[in-house]
Amino acid sequence: MSGSGFIAWRLFLRGHRERRQSKPLFGAALGIALSLIPLIVVDHFADAMIEGIIARYRETSSYHFQIRTWEEPLQEEWQTLANKIAAQPGVATAWVERSGYALARARGPRDGLTLRALPENAPLRDTEFGRYIEFDEGSWNLADKSILLGREAARRLEASVGDKIFILTAATTAGNITPKVNPMTVKGIFTTGYQDLDRTWAFISLDEGWNMLAETSSTTFVGGKFTSLAQSSAIWTQIKNTLAPRWKAYSWRELNRYLLSNLESTRSILLVIMGLIIIIAVLNVLTSMVMLTLEHRREIGTLKCTGTSPGTISLAFTAAGTLAALIGILFGLAAGLLMSYHINSIIASIEYTLTLINGIFTDAPPPVLLSEGYYLQEVPVKMRWLVTSVIGIITLILSIGAAWLPASRAAGLKPLEVLRKH
Repeated sequence: MSGSGFIAWRLFLRGHRERRQSKPLFGAALGIALSLIPLIVVDHFADAMIEGIIARYRETSSYHFQIRTWEEPLQEEWQTLANKIAAQPGVATAWVERSGYALARARGPRDGLTLRALPENAPLRDTEFGRYIEFDEGSWNLADKSILLGREAARRLEASVGDKIFILTAATTAGNITPKVNPMTVKGIFTTGYQDLDRTWAFISLDEGWNMLAETSSTTFVGGKFTSLAQSSAIWTQIKNTLAPRWKAYSWRELNRYLLSNLESTRSILLVIMGLIIIIAVLNVLTSMVMLTLEHRREIGTLKCTGTSPGTISLAFTAAGTLAALIGILFGLAAGLLMSYHINSIIASIEYTLTLINGIFTDAPPPVLLSEGYYLQEVPVKMRWLVTSVIGIITLILSIGAAWLPASRAAGLKPLEVLRKH
């Protein structure tokens, strides 16, 4: 082992014969490891969580695009437009949706619903739509005055499959409000995995929607899906060029621009916070190296008296700090990747433990770490190996710089002054 390598190894391990027990480099390595773990975990599930939320909005609510108008076309005109759009090359499907607000009552209190009138075979026509609609009870069935309720909406209405539910809608004609009560049967209770979407959703058939929801108190549009979202630019331009001036086309990004902005801002804030933690950990390397050089002033003076060059001393201390940082980075990345891969099991275990503790000491409801009102039911994980490698490399470079500063000052110590003090 070279002289610099030997000195760096001794500085890191602090031999058994030394009386002093402080090990600042071990603390620096531990600090870097603990700071990298949350950064890696957040990075691996933040993008997947954002994409999961966006995908649910895009595939079940806004679709890939919508076509609307300020006029009041007839039902046949809407259907003709939907058929025309669905026949375009590159379009997977397109259908008419009519949505509006209503007041509902089952066995429990009254509550507001967002009625979404869809084709009866919607999940068959669009498998992506059906993939995000999971049923707790019942199944997709919109025939014979049937209604499907979102999980949270069903809970608030105290309704279950088979119950009769009364839907109150209203139409405005010449300034007069005409109420209409529509009895319907609950055939299914569903969830998209994201409570913000299905807290008020209720699905009814498109034919029922035309009868129940008046033009003045509802919204009608054609929602469509591309066969490939990645190659949709040319198709999207062609669709807009073929539309008459009365029709206005909107992409899913335009329809969800506020959601996209909020999610990206949240992700950026999380990464900035995690980045600040990394900087603090790197500063820990700096302070640890300062402590190390102060503790070894006598050894530095002795080495310089024996002819050791300042470059060798500087390299030795820099290598010691780099070794501590490298060990911390490896352990931090490994632990972060392991926690990311098993994040759902870890969260479930924590919730189970907290539930047991809560049941022993209090009667409060069991704690929920990830509420569906803000997160998905399960934390999606997207392993980002390249980004993980970049994080490790940047942390290592910053740590080397932090170790070099006090190491270069240590190399400039004058041996005579050191020997006089010690």
